[in-house]
Amino acid sequence: MSDLKPVATVDELRTRLGRFSRLSLADLPTPLLDCPRLSEALGGPRILVKREDQTGMAFGGNKVREFEYSVAPAVEEGYDVLLHGAASQSNQSRLTAALAARLGLKSVMVGRKDAQSEPVNGNLLLAHLFGAEVHLVEGPEEKEAVIERLKAEGHRVYNTSSDGYYLRGVSYVDGFLELWGQLRERGIRPDALYVCSGLHTHVGLAVGARALGIPMRVVGVSPSPRDNATSNAGLAGAANEVAGLLGLKLSFSAEDFESYGEYAGEAYGVVTPESREALVLAARTEGLVLDPVYTGKAFSGMIDHIRKGQFTKDQAVVFVHTGGTPALFAYADEVLS
Repeated sequence: MSDLKPVATVDELRTRLGRFSRLSLADLPTPLLDCPRLSEALGGPRILVKREDQTGMAFGGNKVREFEYSVAPAVEEGYDVLLHGAASQSNQSRLTAALAARLGLKSVMVGRKDAQSEPVNGNLLLAHLFGAEVHLVEGPEEKEAVIERLKAEGHRVYNTSSDGYYLRGVSYVDGFLELWGQLRERGIRPDALYVCSGLHTHVGLAVGARALGIPMRVVGVSPSPRDNATSNAGLAGAANEVAGLLGLKLSFSAEDFESYGEYAGEAYGVVTPESREALVLAARTEGLVLDPVYTGKAFSGMIDHIRKGQFTKDQAVVFVHTGGTPALFAYADEVLS
């Protein structure tokens, strides 16, 4: 990767990003926290945490930054319903409901009736608090029925998962520029960025680094078990779409991505011993709160790589904390067991 050549300057990337419609939602820039006690506990390297959990709105998280770009078309085009459906403790459902309240729109959550849906707690409690019309269902056909009913009532429904899809990756090209500026101010050139990798945040960070010609590992840890090669191919495809939206002359392949599904455990949303250890270690060395579904597993992957000697004491890594902390309260028994 050392022979990478930039295809844009920081100013040129900012100009390209400025052509997109954008809402003002997040408290930016988010802090970049140095974690010396954590680094000492692990025997190095220097560890910093980019606090995307402090984006402000409704307990924060990476979705706030993503929504600045991805939900802007809904506002411009006059949609009146923001909808999302996933697990009952979905961070995105919580933030979809909060954003709808802020914009004066109707919010609908079609969540799964799963192990964390009772009692009402964590993200699900917040979705109710923000006024969402909450449906907890057992199958996709029930979700489709809710959507069809809303449309039949004359609503224009904007699904925050599928609508504005690649704009979520664009948002983290902007996020990379913010992080890179903070690192340059401190004279730090990290050897790797670690992030919980669903898709968009990982892709945006990778596109931003590649556009500027920065040879840096962007390491994604999946919250769900999945094949790494298949995941890398999907990330590459999304990166090509994001680069195309920005007019960047870049081409990505699976070999350009590094992601790991083996730290997810047996299933999405199931706490692993390693993620539990990561939660406790971050809390008791730095007062840093992770969540058990996303950042806890990603942090456990970073810890494992450090313990396996992938980094020396004089190197530096950045962990991008994507938020999700309200879900912690729905997993008290698993985390404290």
